[in-house]
Amino acid sequence: MSKRKIPQLVVERAEEQGNYFFLSVLEFRNETYLVIVDNITEDGIGAYVLDFAQQEGINLRQLISIATCWFYRGSYRYPLSFEFSRLGLAHLTNRIYKNFELAHVTRLIGNDFRYEIAAPPKIKRRRVSMIPAGVEVKLKRTAPTPISRD
Repeated sequence: MSKRKIPQLVVERAEEQGNYFFLSVLEFRNETYLVIVDNITEDGIGAYVLDFAQQEGINLRQLISIATCWFYRGSYRYPLSFEFSRLGLAHLTNRIYKNFELAHVTRLIGNDFRYEIAAPPKIKRRRVSMIPAGVEVKLKRTAPTPISRD
């Protein structure tokens, strides 16, 4: 069985400065979807499909307003899924999230949001050391106390 050649993803930038600059049109297996791209990896494109929002009972205006705030505030730093998780809406928006296999995506019109999230975050932890019984502990003052004039 021969390996099928994966076609190159064609990304067409939307150059107009419109209100909904974060929206994209994605062509997957000869069907088009209106999406907000969450992240593009080597394997696929994770996106929120706005065509499914009304079927799932999600308020589309509220979804668009959250995505607009994310686009102007943090789209250059983190994906939209982080914003939904931060707001506590991940359990609602996961119903319209779809992962499109890159081998079958032929066209993407709009922004392609790519984030390097593969590396796990580095967390430095310090060991807790017990204070010996005979050592006196003096706490530092954080704010000066007001001087009373008598």
